Amino acid sequence: MTPARVTDDDVAKLGTIVSGVVERVTPHAAIVRVNAKGYTKGTISAEHLSDHQGLVGLMKSVLKPGYEFDQLLVLDAESNNLILTAKYSLIKSAKQLPAEVSQICPHSIIHGYVCNLIESGCFVRYIERLTGFALRSKATDDRRTNLSEAFYIGQSVRSYILDVSSETGRVTLSLKQSLCSSMDASFIQEYFLLEEKIAKLQLSDSKSLGLNWVEDFSIGSVVEGKVSDVKDFGVVVSFEKYNDVFAFVTHYQLGGITVETGSIVRAVVLDVAKIEHLVDLSLRAAFVDILREETSKVDINKKKRKKESHKELEVHQTVDAMVEIVKDTYLVLSIPQYNFAVGYASLTDYSTQKFPPRQYVNGQSVIATIMALPSPATAGRLLLLLKSVSEVTETSSSKRAKKKSGYDVGAVVQAEITEIKTLELKLKFGSGFHGRVHITEANDDNAVENPFKDFRIGQTLTAVIVSKTNKSENNRKNYQWELSIRPSLVTGSTEMGVKLGNEDFSYSIGQHVTGFVYKLDSEWIWLTMSRHVKAQLYVLDSSCEPTELQEFQKRYTVGKAISGYILSANKEKKLLRFVLRLIYSAPDRTLGCETIKIDDTSNHLNGNVSYHIHEGDVVGGRISKILPGVGGMLIKIDPHQYGKVHFTELTDLWVSDPLSGYHEGQFVKCKVLEISHSVKGTFQVDLSLRTTSDGIHSQKSTTVNNSELNNTVYFASRVESIEDLHPKMNVQGYVKNITPKGCFIMLSRKLDAKILLSNLSDGYVENLEKEFPIGKLVVGKVASVEPLSKRVEVTLRTSNASKTQKSDINGLNSLHVGDIVSGQIKRIESYGLFITIDHTNTVGLCHISELSDDHVDNIETKYRAGERVTSKVLKVDEDRQRVSLGMKNSYFMSNFDIQAPSKQKYDDAIEEKDHMVGTQLTMLPDRGSLGMQNLDFECENGQHPLPAEVEARASILPLEVPLDDIEKSDMVNAACQNIEHVDDADAVDQKNKSQAKKKANEEREREIRAAEERLLEKDIPRSADEFEKVVRISPNSSFVWIKYMAFMLSLADVEKARSIAERALKTINIREESEKLNVWVAYFNLENEYGYPPEDAVSKIFGRALQYCDPKKVHLALLGMYERTEQHKLADELLNKMSKKFKHSCKVWLRRIQWILNQNQDEVQSIVKRAVVCLPRHKHIKFLSQAAILEFKCGVPDRGRWECFASTQREQICGAFILIKKFDLVMWM
Repeated sequence: MTPARVTDDDVAKLGTIVSGVVERVTPHAAIVRVNAKGYTKGTISAEHLSDHQGLVGLMKSVLKPGYEFDQLLVLDAESNNLILTAKYSLIKSAKQLPAEVSQICPHSIIHGYVCNLIESGCFVRYIERLTGFALRSKATDDRRTNLSEAFYIGQSVRSYILDVSSETGRVTLSLKQSLCSSMDASFIQEYFLLEEKIAKLQLSDSKSLGLNWVEDFSIGSVVEGKVSDVKDFGVVVSFEKYNDVFAFVTHYQLGGITVETGSIVRAVVLDVAKIEHLVDLSLRAAFVDILREETSKVDINKKKRKKESHKELEVHQTVDAMVEIVKDTYLVLSIPQYNFAVGYASLTDYSTQKFPPRQYVNGQSVIATIMALPSPATAGRLLLLLKSVSEVTETSSSKRAKKKSGYDVGAVVQAEITEIKTLELKLKFGSGFHGRVHITEANDDNAVENPFKDFRIGQTLTAVIVSKTNKSENNRKNYQWELSIRPSLVTGSTEMGVKLGNEDFSYSIGQHVTGFVYKLDSEWIWLTMSRHVKAQLYVLDSSCEPTELQEFQKRYTVGKAISGYILSANKEKKLLRFVLRLIYSAPDRTLGCETIKIDDTSNHLNGNVSYHIHEGDVVGGRISKILPGVGGMLIKIDPHQYGKVHFTELTDLWVSDPLSGYHEGQFVKCKVLEISHSVKGTFQVDLSLRTTSDGIHSQKSTTVNNSELNNTVYFASRVESIEDLHPKMNVQGYVKNITPKGCFIMLSRKLDAKILLSNLSDGYVENLEKEFPIGKLVVGKVASVEPLSKRVEVTLRTSNASKTQKSDINGLNSLHVGDIVSGQIKRIESYGLFITIDHTNTVGLCHISELSDDHVDNIETKYRAGERVTSKVLKVDEDRQRVSLGMKNSYFMSNFDIQAPSKQKYDDAIEEKDHMVGTQLTMLPDRGSLGMQNLDFECENGQHPLPAEVEARASILPLEVPLDDIEKSDMVNAACQNIEHVDDADAVDQKNKSQAKKKANEEREREIRAAEERLLEKDIPRSADEFEKVVRISPNSSFVWIKYMAFMLSLADVEKARSIAERALKTINIREESEKLNVWVAYFNLENEYGYPPEDAVSKIFGRALQYCDPKKVHLALLGMYERTEQHKLADELLNKMSKKFKHSCKVWLRRIQWILNQNQDEVQSIVKRAVVCLPRHKHIKFLSQAAILEFKCGVPDRGRWECFASTQREQICGAFILIKKFDLVMWM
């Protein structure tokens, strides 16, 4: 039923809007040429030129060939001729006009026109000869009225549908004004618009300026004229500028003023008759007073009254008006309370044009409703609707209903639509009662899109009262009753009774429901599920397509119906969490496992409360943070849930810069790869932005040289497990980190590989960091695979280089002790030089002790990489593929072979220092209190550098790591300690030998301990598996566990770091209380940085720590963390608690004094007095002396004087004075 305006190339259909040009005018019709395909001619009968009978004759008289009708409605078609109408009422309501019986709804009001009158009733036609019949008794409110006197053929009417018979196709109507009165001002609006058209047609042939004169006589303007004649019925005024325009002032509008012929008057324009060129003026005091106020501000001639009152008036507002002028078809009214604004109201309606209008007199007060504010669509006039026209005539039954003071819930009422909004219908019923129909009360199921589209203002509906608003809501909402037009309620409402007033919160998790959008913001789509229940749909749950997420506010307009499933519910707030995906339980591969009870009043909308994200799901996300380096990115997939995208899962193809094109805040489409559960009940979600599982052309191999990698796209499969790898297999990966021994690359999300320095290139690598930066894409082949240890080694060398690799062994076999060889320095370490021997690819080590006959202080200042040197082969170890070299001058001056050094001196150095790499720092993604370093500990040939003695000592005592100085530990100093060698050659006698042996054993113990420290400080593992080996070696060492936690934080894996902390607390022996305390403190720092919220997370860990460690130590440790992180409020609260709990502890009171001094607070004396009262007497001396030192060093020195404590502890304070003297505090005397 939706009409469309057709163009010249479209075919005109019944019910559409067309345009046409008048070809000729006959006595009874106008023949027009239609601007549409298929039809060339159209006929407009005289009755269809206007809704107003009085204007039909005028329009026909001025209509001439060539006039173009901009809008004509196609009513019917006869052969090649269209039946058209120019009636404003039919054109305006073309969308609601039915073309067949099935489109007519009972109890609705439809515009039509009278096509025939008979004695028994009246026929009303719509489109395509669809006709309804109104019996004589239903045609007018007065049954005695003669229908031929009340209606005319072609008259526009509003018809009320009483009944529709689908079997016979009969439509029964009522034309009673009590049921069909207009609810708007369209009737008088068409009158003024057509009047202006007729006036223009009258002047089309003249040489005058048309209607330009009207601009000088706008409504409410002040004009000046000359009195040309004084008659019994009023005064005629002429204007010097316009000879053919006359004005008229009635005696009522003179306001008692006497004017004479020829006098000049200034008056206010009340009405303009454009066809007759007549203007109605007023000189009444009400208008003249306003006139005088304005004359002092603006020019006298042709100035307009400032109608600020129009801005205050609102549509549908009821006002008290006064009759100023009574016209034949309308009234000119003024509104006193709004600056005497001038308005116009019709005396008749569509169906009462032939009825005698009600009589009004000048000055009479009436009640009217504002229907339209001044605008070009209203010809610049304020349009009103009289109450007598809009109100339904009271019948005997309505009078009885009026006596009833109210209605009960469940009652059926006949209500009339007064306003249509997107989410509700405003209705009136009974005697002055108002209500609304919520959008969810329009149908039994909310699946209908835009359920109010077929309704219109003035339509009468059968509704059921479902509840009554309270007084506060009534004052705010302007209606008293909640109504429903749902068919199930309308037919069975009497059985439901007052149950309708109480809406149950009957929703369950996973239930399929439908709601309507009523609000949108940047994160949520808000829906109304019923009159009192709301729901919210998270933007990322609305789609998985980035383009749709970007434009979700355009896709989800207010009033749109959305169906989905309930994820969570809050009965107290009557709020639902709404998702579009189906919810089902699968604990092993879903996100969330909490069971929700609907009667629970707690808020379940802020967490993962149900199974709506599953492994394998494709979901929408928003980039929250792009992690530095090859950390990937964090993507928000739920209000409080984030997922991580691995660096290799960013693109389908292997590209040189996979992060290009992404930015924070961008919407992306991602796939859930894995959901893992932590020990704390939270979840870690691994995501992928790849659209395919193996990428495009995944099986295509490549032999591209790494030196040619720029921005080229490469195709190769991603290896998901180590079982898919085999030697000589082509692989690609991104450089993850760099060590002096080579680098590690990422092959996939779960698989890394190492590349030794010798396998990075066929040639010499000058600058490892420059040539292989973090994130660089490399192409190589698998060199070796160890499935058990999950170690993969890759080489970037070409096939030619592999042949050279064989010559390494041959070259090693060709070397003998005592050979003089030359080579190039490959790398410089603190313990020696690595030298590449010429004509082979063998690399030998020249220990620092073999560089020179003299002591070498700084090896780096004396040698540089790439320098040519000559050395002598000291030792060849074919089993371990190692060559030891010497560069002392004495080796080259002698003519005999030098024997290999002693095993005690050399083998130990090779075992513990040879091929150990330097420290490689990796910054954590965020600031953390752990401050750990991620270090490499792989050797040149892939062998583990652990000494055999260290491997055998699984029960070695843990390292002593100060609690508050983890970040400032002397790892570097420990790493630089040299292993002291035992020299047995100095033993002279047996006693000295015994002492030397004992000393050697002690030195050996220190060496083993130093080797362990170097392992942890300088050679920290690079993978979780390697860390697992270390923690098995030293299970009671908090230092190792904290390093492990820091390693996981460097990978942005907070949950894994928490699980390691939990393991450490369970693994460390219960006797090692200090080691456990170290882990607890690291746990405090972790939750303080990454907990949500941090304060609550730390509080939970603190409560657990109190159960396993000394409470005082735990409190002091937490206080230290608060002080370091400058959480002053929490530190102050904790100190107050500690002062009460540990009031006998001198250390606690001193910490409180130190805190007060650091905060520059003046409470030291009161705290000292409290402490002296609480502390045992034997602790007073210690406390007072330490407090005095703190006051002198950090506070006001004068307060630390002798007199401060002499009054109470004079005999004991002498010790404090002696202690103070050590600080040279002479001023105390």
